[in-house]
Amino acid sequence: MPEQGSQPSCPAPWDRSDPIQQELTTILRSLKHDAALMGILSLGNDGVMRSLTADRHVVDAVGLSPAQIATYLDRMPSAFRQDDTLLKQADGTKVPREQWFSPDKALLPEPMSQEVRERTERRMREDEERGLGSVKTKREEMEAQGMKFA
Repeated sequence: MPEQGSQPSCPAPWDRSDPIQQELTTILRSLKHDAALMGILSLGNDGVMRSLTADRHVVDAVGLSPAQIATYLDRMPSAFRQDDTLLKQADGTKVPREQWFSPDKALLPEPMSQEVRERTERRMREDEERGLGSVKTKREEMEAQGMKFA
């Protein structure tokens, strides 16, 4: 049973002792996130992992090696996988750094729709009203666990 105040840990569905998995975990933890808590992580077909805002502006990015890309894909449930043919050929370490932050828009997912944005904001307000914490409080808790925000 976890100590009071500690976060429960969920077992990862991948081998945590695998060096490439450990390396990928470190990389993903190092990325800065959207301070509004409405952003996403997106792996582009160019092999670059990007932290994006709801409007799909790049907050942070890193080029992944082919081994890291394969490892990341192994983490994804099959229901979330799309055709990953291009990704299997990608090497984000060869993409110029300026393209990490100013990618071709075709590499990015569609911006969050107004409907989804409103639903998410409503859920965050409801959470705050129920005493589950404000965006600021949640962000502070996440920062205490090592997450970084832009």
